[in-house]
Amino acid sequence: MKKGFSFYELPADKVLAIWDRLWLTSPYGDVLFAALEYYAPLVRKRVPTSLWPVVRHWHERVDNWCHSDGLSSLYSWILASDPQSVYPQLEMWNRTDDQWLRRISLVSLIHYSGKKAVFVPLDRALPLVTTCLQDEREYVQKAVGWVLREMGNAYPDEVRAYIERHIATISSVALRRAIERRSPAVKAELLAMSKSSSMRAKPSRR
Repeated sequence: MKKGFSFYELPADKVLAIWDRLWLTSPYGDVLFAALEYYAPLVRKRVPTSLWPVVRHWHERVDNWCHSDGLSSLYSWILASDPQSVYPQLEMWNRTDDQWLRRISLVSLIHYSGKKAVFVPLDRALPLVTTCLQDEREYVQKAVGWVLREMGNAYPDEVRAYIERHIATISSVALRRAIERRSPAVKAELLAMSKSSSMRAKPSRR
């Protein structure tokens, strides 16, 4: 990877065509990582208009969280560059039952992490989160919590209000990740609300 491959000397459209062919046909997971590593630094500088029509199909090979998140990172930069093309696709993936497409639809909303996170507006991110709240699969729930945590850095009050509003349906996995950077007092309060909501939801024994 550091030395580069011989086909890097070709025009950009030819390089993309080769990576696309490799991505769709190679039986080796490391080849997929190599494609992501090639484009990761490029999209931070400029997103070629030819990239999205090709890589939007790369999700077809995703069957694990590593490839899912690596591809989502790439998608997040393309989303920031061309939201009109990318966001509707994320909405479609968000409504499927495939756990990796759902995870991609969430993780692609943000690139970077912590104080440097860059993401779409709340009114575009939270509806996608809401769709996945009751999806019990761990990788989906971790993505829900991660998005709420990162969005909460910039919109602490709004995200806290969202968590409180949906406290009965947010899983413990998602909730703990969503509040892990909150103050101890806020953590305790939200966890107590979640516990209370869970207790009310349980049928009483007679």
